Amino acid sequence: MYQILLVDDEQNVLNALRRELQGDYAIEAFSDPHEALQRCQNTRFDLVLVDYKMPGMNGVEFLRQFGKLQPDAASLMLSGEADFSALVGTINEAHIYRFMGKPWDKTELAATLAEALTHREQVLENHRLAEACRKEKHWQIAHDPNKLYQVLVVDDEPNILSAVARDLTTLSTHGGHAYLQMVLHKADQGSPAQRRDFRFNVFTSTSPLQALERAKHVTYDVVISDYLMPEMDGLRFLAAFREIQPDAARILLSGHADKDALVKAINSSEIYSYISKPWHEYKLINTISQAIDYHELLRENRQLAKHAGG
Repeated sequence: MYQILLVDDEQNVLNALRRELQGDYAIEAFSDPHEALQRCQNTRFDLVLVDYKMPGMNGVEFLRQFGKLQPDAASLMLSGEADFSALVGTINEAHIYRFMGKPWDKTELAATLAEALTHREQVLENHRLAEACRKEKHWQIAHDPNKLYQVLVVDDEPNILSAVARDLTTLSTHGGHAYLQMVLHKADQGSPAQRRDFRFNVFTSTSPLQALERAKHVTYDVVISDYLMPEMDGLRFLAAFREIQPDAARILLSGHADKDALVKAINSSEIYSYISKPWHEYKLINTISQAIDYHELLRENRQLAKHAGG
């Protein structure tokens, strides 16, 4: 039976969640996030559902610390008071699977938990099979140190496209700025960080419809999209792009997104990161590079797992 951790400072919320989930899952509930983290020192959980606004520690900080202890658990946030900054934190720092508002719909809650656990199981199984291939069969997917990563940027403002392309191609040309120290995957946080040199080949488009058509023929590592565009908003575009190229990391770049847009970005478009306008060029390249690393490892694990299964 799956082990579920609930963290919310309101006891009545915990009681309601426990009533709805008990029987399908083994539930542990805490009104104090510090006590919940202490429990996580010696008890493994498959999924955590945490409130955002709690005294002493908000949900993003809790998930940051929880992720260090149990990086393989699925994480969801349940909140009625998350502001814009909180949602940015859930995307860029906590990388939650889904965000749900209060009050929640019982059917939607059950479906979301089941979906999150299924997704987690697939990722972990791919990781397990891939590691077996690496150790037992010595299979590796070679990484070309001179690879040009393909980046697609979609924005209806040509000056924005030019600025993003300039920042990425300029920074990636100067090796000192392109080297990043990072851990490639949450499940490998105990292993040494690896140095990677990222160089980008940037494609731009002012038309999301044309970009979607091009994506049927050209493979990208990262797609970056503005939010407000005349033909199609960025969330619809990124969700449609995900259907064509699920392995590409999706990033929303905007100066106009609101709370509702960010919730949709998490739940429907499944973006990896949000970057606000105006941006800092080093934050831009760091975010894109981390997104590439994360998605590359997921793709590699899936490819090796497929070989193992075959």
